[in-house]
Amino acid sequence: MQSNGYFMAIPSYLIILIVVLVIVPSVIAVLLRMALHYYLIDQGNQVIRLINGQPLRKPPKIVNYLETRLAEASQQLEQVNTPAIIDQVYSQQRVLLISCEQIEQLGRILPNLLLSFGLLGTFIGITINLYSLSETVSTTNVTDISSLLQDIQTPLQGMGIAFTTSLAAILFSALLVVINFMFNTNLAKYRWMSALEDYLDNIYQPTLKGQTKTDKIVQEMVQVFDQFLIRFGQGIQTSIETAFRQKIDEIYATNLKANQLAEQVYSRLIDASVTVTQSAKDFQIAGDRFLEVARAFEQSEFPQQLSNATINLANTQRGFSQSASGLSTSVQSVDLAVIELQNYSKRLIKFSEQIQQTNQTALNLLETQNQNQQSFNHIVEQVQTASQGFQLAVNNLDSLQRRMVNKTDNLEEIQAELSKLVVAMQTYSQGVNTAVGGGVAANYPGNSINSMELQPVISGLQECVSHLQDTKNELYRLRHTIEKQ
Repeated sequence: MQSNGYFMAIPSYLIILIVVLVIVPSVIAVLLRMALHYYLIDQGNQVIRLINGQPLRKPPKIVNYLETRLAEASQQLEQVNTPAIIDQVYSQQRVLLISCEQIEQLGRILPNLLLSFGLLGTFIGITINLYSLSETVSTTNVTDISSLLQDIQTPLQGMGIAFTTSLAAILFSALLVVINFMFNTNLAKYRWMSALEDYLDNIYQPTLKGQTKTDKIVQEMVQVFDQFLIRFGQGIQTSIETAFRQKIDEIYATNLKANQLAEQVYSRLIDASVTVTQSAKDFQIAGDRFLEVARAFEQSEFPQQLSNATINLANTQRGFSQSASGLSTSVQSVDLAVIELQNYSKRLIKFSEQIQQTNQTALNLLETQNQNQQSFNHIVEQVQTASQGFQLAVNNLDSLQRRMVNKTDNLEEIQAELSKLVVAMQTYSQGVNTAVGGGVAANYPGNSINSMELQPVISGLQECVSHLQDTKNELYRLRHTIEKQ
């Protein structure tokens, strides 16, 4: 219902204009295009049947007209421009009282013309409706929305109608383009004209031999020359009989000599022809020998050897590509090893920081040992925590040792860092021993009860020291292993 109302809103004059300017020309153009296409196809098929020698009930009128024009032109010209005659005759052909060229021009121009009409109607409708829309908005009270919408509805419907006309023009333009593609008259015209030119040049024109202008001139010259020879012979015969009768014998003898000379010339020409024939035979023999050489070359193994060499070269190139890919993989593996070594270096730095923190913690424990027994117990706990950190460091170093066996780069730097780490660990263990022993002796001189209480602490510290010593030995062993590698 809405669509019916929408179409009812289109003015009648606009519908008439769409029908007159869009629909009717499009339908006429489609019908003319189809008629021209079928006409050209039919004419081309008839000409092709003439070329193939197939019988026709009635030859096409255009073929008869072209034959007449070609015969007339051949009588007046030595070289006839056949394509020009065909184009001139084609320009006079009509389909449904309209020339073929006008139909082709209409089919090419009408789609663009419809697009232009559609765009022109769209822009005109948009311009007029936008102007009326602006006037409506400016004159209507903004607070009254319902009246504003009612006033705006008419310009908007006008814009929709403008777009409808444009859509109709574009639709029929696309339809014409599709029809032009499906019924391509250019291809049919080219096929027809090519067949006509082939028929006229290669089939009909050879039948006009002797009817050209040059042939007629030659025939007239031959006739004139024959008459001249007849008259000349009669005059010479009369003059000879009257004035030179006495020398007829001499002329006869001279003619005999001329005949003999002619016979000699003919014999020499025969000898020359025999020589040419012999030369042709020799050339034939040479050609046969060349063919034998070509066959021998074809039967030889040279092409096979060339193919084998090409295959070997391709295999060599393939091996080189595989070597390059293997080298690329090795480079990537080395890069990964370098990255892992950098990670191990960062872990060693963190481990040294942990050792420094542990050292600071031990110093703090020694200072707090001077205060009370509870602080001393706290020192023991921190030392145990430090021993666990050392054990973790030992485990990390073991893992690092297993991974560093497969690495080949930056070994000297790692060895130097490990040597520094061993020296630091040794210094740290000696400092811890000295600090713990000195702190205990300074805080508890001559106190046997406290020494008994400190005995577990001292044993724990000694275990820590032993763990540190084991760590140092493990680091030395790792360094020797790296030096051997």
